[in-house]
Amino acid sequence: MVFWYWAAAACLLAAVVAACSSFVRLRIRYSRSGKLDQLIVIVHALYGLYRIHVEVPTIKLSKTGLSYHVKEQTEAAGAGQTSSRAGKRLINAQSLRRLKLAIREMLVSVRELKPWMFEGLSKVECMRYRMDIRIGTGDAASTAVAAGLCWSIHGIATGALDRFIRLNTHPHGRVEPVYAGVELTVVWEADFRIRAGAVLAHALRLLPRLRYGSALRKAIRDWRAVSNRQASQT
Repeated sequence: MVFWYWAAAACLLAAVVAACSSFVRLRIRYSRSGKLDQLIVIVHALYGLYRIHVEVPTIKLSKTGLSYHVKEQTEAAGAGQTSSRAGKRLINAQSLRRLKLAIREMLVSVRELKPWMFEGLSKVECMRYRMDIRIGTGDAASTAVAAGLCWSIHGIATGALDRFIRLNTHPHGRVEPVYAGVELTVVWEADFRIRAGAVLAHALRLLPRLRYGSALRKAIRDWRAVSNRQASQT
């Protein structure tokens, strides 16, 4: 009987070590062509046993704010469970005020939150990064200026990425000026990963920093409620 206890403990320890050694992988793809925007976010964890697929097929800017549809699918292959949900969201001045309140409450509720966040970002690795832009304004001179500005933005974004996370790949991308007409096409793709054990250890380091969380949770709930309610009215 003792043998089986030790065998079960050894199997449990091996499973924990394997889970902590696995990577949490994040893939992001944003594309814009004409007036159509699309954002896809895919998360894989525990060697692909747990997957999240989020798709934003439409993003629209109107007088009421920035509205977008969200399709989310979560799959736990080991448990054989799959859940899907979809809805419409709206970002406007009121929801931004709620977000500002939530951030303020978060900074009050957690000691030294910013250093903790930056330390966590430093553990993230970027394995693939690419940005392609085609831009045309209808005028050759302004198109050349816009293309140069896009190159500058591309360089700044790459430098900021390298500043906060581990850039383990050479960033790829191009800016192609279109002198024959008016066009704006953007495709951005990036892959990130982090050890599951690093996520767990970093999350545990947050616990001693917590002061109180009730006000923070209420602020986040209020902000999300306002956003969802206004989206349903549009």
